[in-house]
Amino acid sequence: MKKKLRYIILLMLAVSIIFSCKKDEIALEDYSRPVVQGYLIPGNKIEVKVYYQKYLDDTIAHGFPIKGLELQVSDGTNSVSLTETSDGVYTYSDTTFVKDAGTYSLSFNYLGKQIKAETIMPQKPVSFSSSAISQKVPVFSFGTEQEDFVPVIFRWLNTDGGYYMMVMANIDEYPSRINTRDPRGYSNVVTILGQVSTYQTQQMTFRYAGNYKIKLFRINKEYVDAMNSSGGTSLNLTNPSTNIQNGLGIFTAMQGEVLDLLVYQ
Repeated sequence: MKKKLRYIILLMLAVSIIFSCKKDEIALEDYSRPVVQGYLIPGNKIEVKVYYQKYLDDTIAHGFPIKGLELQVSDGTNSVSLTETSDGVYTYSDTTFVKDAGTYSLSFNYLGKQIKAETIMPQKPVSFSSSAISQKVPVFSFGTEQEDFVPVIFRWLNTDGGYYMMVMANIDEYPSRINTRDPRGYSNVVTILGQVSTYQTQQMTFRYAGNYKIKLFRINKEYVDAMNSSGGTSLNLTNPSTNIQNGLGIFTAMQGEVLDLLVYQ
């Protein structure tokens, strides 16, 4: 009985070691894959960033840039070579190459493997409108009755279940802080909206007053999936969502419309 028990324990240890080794091999293979970030927008230059994989105990936002690559982007008819303008950042400055329709592919070689990705340019948002051209953010004051916040409602057509993202960007040179006790610096308000056709502002949407560009982008599901699966590192070890063959990250296209909005107190 003791011999049988000892045999079972040894067998379990052996299986555990095999699976542990296999897991380490998979992890090493994952961490050898480059991380790609590329977003195609009509009328903009092409910019693709390539990083080393970021390990779990890293404290930097990304892995270190991968230098010296030869990236190409094709529209199915013509291919262009990207230039490394800074470490790990590859660009093509002709803003007429990316059109408002078509399929685009990215390719380059890394560690003996061809890294590839493909994306389709989605249609531009249709009938993007707002219920107002200005947004008042009531001032909170102790001892007084709080004024009601009246949201601005944005609408657009979405008859085919498309995915959308909204970016609210203050274009003032020196945006004025709404809550002077809030120490956070300025950043654009980026919201993945999903498959909807309306969005309304909330009182906490804006931390800075001034002139805003409200940009509604139609995006691809590949981008939504990548955003939903991303964690504290550039690789979600459980189930990474990526459209990069032999790599990680995202290469995607998007197209948008813009409205103006004045935010004041």
